Amino acid sequence: MPIENTLAERYVRETRNIWAPLNDLRYHPHCPKGQGALATFKPALLVAMRRAGGIEAIQRIFLDPTTADYTEKRVLGAAIGAAWTNDPPARTIGICEGFETAAAYMSLTGIQAWATMGAKRFHQLTIPSGVEILILLADNDTEGRHARDRAWEAYKRPGLTIETEWPPGGMNDWAQLLKR
Repeated sequence: MPIENTLAERYVRETRNIWAPLNDLRYHPHCPKGQGALATFKPALLVAMRRAGGIEAIQRIFLDPTTADYTEKRVLGAAIGAAWTNDPPARTIGICEGFETAAAYMSLTGIQAWATMGAKRFHQLTIPSGVEILILLADNDTEGRHARDRAWEAYKRPGLTIETEWPPGGMNDWAQLLKR
């Protein structure tokens, strides 16, 4: 179901303070976590991860029903090379590790940002040929700096300008600027 008027909207809009228009998000009030007899069912924000326009995976962000904060994140599907993109690619896009960071960056700058759902996948996307400027928005930690370096090498091509923007003020990621 859409996130409007749900725990997922409360997480995005109140807990994370993200106000950018967001697509490819759904809410599941009883999302399975685990398999078979060991499965439990928890409320979750579902974030679609696309590759070449098609949904290849989802990130399930499990939510605490009382605080609307996340309790755990799990990806389901073929996540390598897929990202939450929010819209068809613009001429300028940023790449972030997490959904919240990408959505926060878009709220702060108006620039489209994609989320790879982790530093290990930061360099594994296929950047469409229509993208002219790629902004690497890795987390400001050891793993993030390593991910940024791998991405820089992986995405180099003629006609693509690659930039890096680190979060200001020594913060770890752009989402920290908005989180309450």
